[in-house]
Amino acid sequence: MPLYKDLLRALRRQPWQSWLGIGALLLAALTAVTDLPQPLQSSTAAALTLVALLAAGAWPWRELRRHPLPWLILLFALYCLVQAAAVAQPLPGQQYARQLTLDADPLKVLIYASVFGCWLARYPQWIMRVLKLLAVGWLMWALARMPWTQLDALAAGTLRLRLGYAENLTGAFAALVLMIALCGAWRCRRDDFEPAHAGLRSDGWALLSLAALLVLLFAQSRGAWLAAAIGAALLWRLGRPPRQATAAPVRRNWRAWFGMAVLALVLAAYLARPAVLQRFDGGSAAALSVLSGAPVSAAAPSVGLRLELWQFAVQRIAERPLLGWGLASIQPQLAAHGIQWQGYVPPHLHDTPLQVAMGLGLPGLLLLGAAFLLPLYDVLRAWRQRGAARPQLALLLALSAVLITVNLFDYLAWSNGYMRGPLEIVLGCVMAVSLRWRRGAAI
Repeated sequence: MPLYKDLLRALRRQPWQSWLGIGALLLAALTAVTDLPQPLQSSTAAALTLVALLAAGAWPWRELRRHPLPWLILLFALYCLVQAAAVAQPLPGQQYARQLTLDADPLKVLIYASVFGCWLARYPQWIMRVLKLLAVGWLMWALARMPWTQLDALAAGTLRLRLGYAENLTGAFAALVLMIALCGAWRCRRDDFEPAHAGLRSDGWALLSLAALLVLLFAQSRGAWLAAAIGAALLWRLGRPPRQATAAPVRRNWRAWFGMAVLALVLAAYLARPAVLQRFDGGSAAALSVLSGAPVSAAAPSVGLRLELWQFAVQRIAERPLLGWGLASIQPQLAAHGIQWQGYVPPHLHDTPLQVAMGLGLPGLLLLGAAFLLPLYDVLRAWRQRGAARPQLALLLALSAVLITVNLFDYLAWSNGYMRGPLEIVLGCVMAVSLRWRRGAAI
């Protein structure tokens, strides 16, 4: 059944709040990875879902009251109020209001993820459709922002692909879409469709996988490459249905395997280009040498910059481990310390856990980590039940692994509105599964 007919059928007898909540959620997913002007960003649609939830009556609060995440959000908000007052300084950009504004960014992610999760827990059939709409929105944005006049430089590896934002974001979003497309291609033949329709859907997902893979490759983000490899391995390992002794042997699609082999050869030829090999910079050997006592200058520039930031952050965290220095004071400290690369002064520590630990202290890191990981643990427990939704749960775990990995190499979690969108959508789907798991409902 077409998507719009299913939407009308599901919401026909529902109040206007459900129409507004689900419609705004779909709009938020469609615009989650776009760098549009502020009124058109996904945060506007996320605010509409919150308005719909506030007007929906008592059922959302009964749903959320039994889950520990809202209480962790409240505790983290109170901690931010105290911590911002303790670290605020009478310097430009480091006052109480500025500190509290930056502390509120992760709160926005958690609040909107809870709102999304509440709606999706009420309508769980829309979890996969929201993720698919996220992939469609990314494809439309990629086609619109692709530098079509510079394809020769992209193919030669001398130009890193940017789709309206930095290369590491381009690679991270492509890795997310790649996981969704791989899962869609894997599951489409198990859906209740005619064989011709199933084949068409499978080809569509395969083309989307190819597009995401090419964007991921041309972005040349090493962190995104690693995140995609980890996510794909998790999806392959966790998404397989349990073996059945009476199951009929599966017929191999040799055409698909031949296509994958040809694609692997093409990717290997591209990665062998000198301009692409320079992205690796001997990074692992240089990092090991620095960690064993060699000077930071012995590493490649990009690797050395991250190692220098890591050393700086560890020293600062050791000086003030409880309350931290405040998120607003990190960039001025980096500038005062003289950390730069070819005139580039990093605005953050290129590592989300280090950024949170130095800015909010170890208690803030523990509270924020618990808030993000607790719903994910419920998804893992639901996956262990070996139910029919196992591939869907494996996809959520793979998407979460991609986001965690890329944030270990950069500060991408919530520093801008278009960075928060995919995180809110994925965490909202995780929250929906967690809400249904804790009340014993089917997933």
